[in-house]
Amino acid sequence: MEGPLEKIYSLPTAALMIVGIILSAFLFYAMMRSAENGNVVMVILLAVAISIVAFVVSQAVKFQKFKDL
Repeated sequence: MEGPLEKIYSLPTAALMIVGIILSAFLFYAMMRSAENGNVVMVILLAVAISIVAFVVSQAVKFQKFKDL
């Protein structure tokens, strides 16, 4: 596997999940603070960032599961 995400894909599954949860929680907290301030653009951008983190984590877990087969 080559590409910019090679190091992320090679992490153990548990570590990858913990990092994803922590990063998503921080982004969600920042999104709620932006919503309280009324900054709609930041809310949308942070929601997209949360979905990107979730997508990368799910793809990395899927890659690791297929690699084990």
